[in-house]
Amino acid sequence: MKILSSVVLSAALMSAVVPAVYAVPDIWHSGFGMGVSEYIITDSQGTEFNISCTSNPDDTQVLQHSVLVTLAGGRILSSHDDNTRITLVTGDEQYAIPPSLGWRNGDNAWVSFIDAVRKSTSFGVWINNKKVASFTPSVSNVHKVLADMPACKTLTA
Repeated sequence: MKILSSVVLSAALMSAVVPAVYAVPDIWHSGFGMGVSEYIITDSQGTEFNISCTSNPDDTQVLQHSVLVTLAGGRILSSHDDNTRITLVTGDEQYAIPPSLGWRNGDNAWVSFIDAVRKSTSFGVWINNKKVASFTPSVSNVHKVLADMPACKTLTA
């Protein structure tokens, strides 16, 4: 029994440090730590799309929701970067991720983006008008992981 406990503990510790590049493509997974909920999906090329929602957002841009895109080569781009425009395209609609929140247009754009991604089973991610990834999660995966994203809908504390 002691050996089994050690094996289970080792497996749990190993899974906690395995980078997302080893994630199964097109399956959303989520986590929570240090007041931040993350919703992450990886495509078959290794590009990761990460929606990061703080449980205590503010309008001073210290603690705000954001999107991170980690390209297959390891370069990380943030929706808060000055020269990075991240857009989600699903169906015939595009949803630009605002660079900050706390202003009417940015808040409206964020809520529209969250509403769209929570229903999408096929979407592309564009950075500065260049497509960098495509994702096709299943309906059941989208419903299971993204059905309830309350931290992502709260815009100020």
